[in-house]
Amino acid sequence: MTRLLTLTLLLLIGLMRGASADEPPNGGKTSLPQAAGLPVRVHVALRVLNILEIKEVSGQGRLHLELTQRWRDPRLAFDAVARGLAREDKVGDEADDSLKTIWSPGLSLDNQIGEKDARTVAFSVHADGEAVLIERFESDFRFRMNMDAFPFDRQNLTIGLSLPRYAQQEAIVLTTEADRPFSGIESTLSVVDWRPIGLRFANDQVIGWNARSYSRLNATVTIARYAERYLLRIFVPIIAVLAVSLFVLWSPGLKEQDKGGLIFSSLLALAAISFTFESSFPGSISLNTPVAEMISLGYLYLVAVLMFEIALSVAIAQPSSRWRGHAADLRWHLRWALPAMMLIICIGAAMRALPG
Repeated sequence: MTRLLTLTLLLLIGLMRGASADEPPNGGKTSLPQAAGLPVRVHVALRVLNILEIKEVSGQGRLHLELTQRWRDPRLAFDAVARGLAREDKVGDEADDSLKTIWSPGLSLDNQIGEKDARTVAFSVHADGEAVLIERFESDFRFRMNMDAFPFDRQNLTIGLSLPRYAQQEAIVLTTEADRPFSGIESTLSVVDWRPIGLRFANDQVIGWNARSYSRLNATVTIARYAERYLLRIFVPIIAVLAVSLFVLWSPGLKEQDKGGLIFSSLLALAAISFTFESSFPGSISLNTPVAEMISLGYLYLVAVLMFEIALSVAIAQPSSRWRGHAADLRWHLRWALPAMMLIICIGAAMRALPG
């Protein structure tokens, strides 16, 4: 009986050793490729094929991207001579099925909204074990947008690329000079009021679960607004309304009630323009933009013109007033000083918003 138990135990041990010898190292091909050395370097290239939509106020945009990931896994290497090819390519569903059987970085787009639309995928494995994954897709993203310089603003659309499954000691995401030729932004975009400036990368790290550090790569797409397309639509109407003050200040023989009617009509027109701008260009009035500054100061300017003109006209109309001469001199100077100061303020607000 004892011999039988001993033989059975030895047989089980032999079977277990055989099974463990048949298994690939590191728990199979789906585990972290530690044989390549840790941390695993995941090279990333990003090409912006198109910007389909920009929503400045809500801080959202829809982009068409081509994302390339490249990493090395010795377990994927094969004999190129025996197979008769140096690279094995798969596309579509065949590529997705192949990715399920091996280790992949699981790259995450941190500020992505929803799922990837119109997605196409291609996956290649080189004979030396290098894997290349290329995805093309459309998706919505959430961005931090600054409208303070509208309509002279530039927006930085930053996409955060990270590996949420692996700490920085296990895997990192990066881009090198070898990846730069596959990154960039197309020269023509679907958003008609914007032009591309460039694309840059910056390495970063975030603190995740259990206070562990995780690698992140920030890809920032810089676009600039076509400011010249807004001059006629925005600044000319504002200047036309404020120019009524020149008629009030310089028109001879104009009665006080007529001056008041002109100024109040200008105030109403300025208010109508502000509502029109806010509906046509969301954020242009509600935020601290040069246009908002011009319109807000325009209210104060028109009221100041009316108050000074009426007060000085009343003082000049009294022949017995001892301040009549001073009032006439002050009125003469204010006729050009008030419009000049308003013009300087408006130009300064626009110049301050120009990109450096």
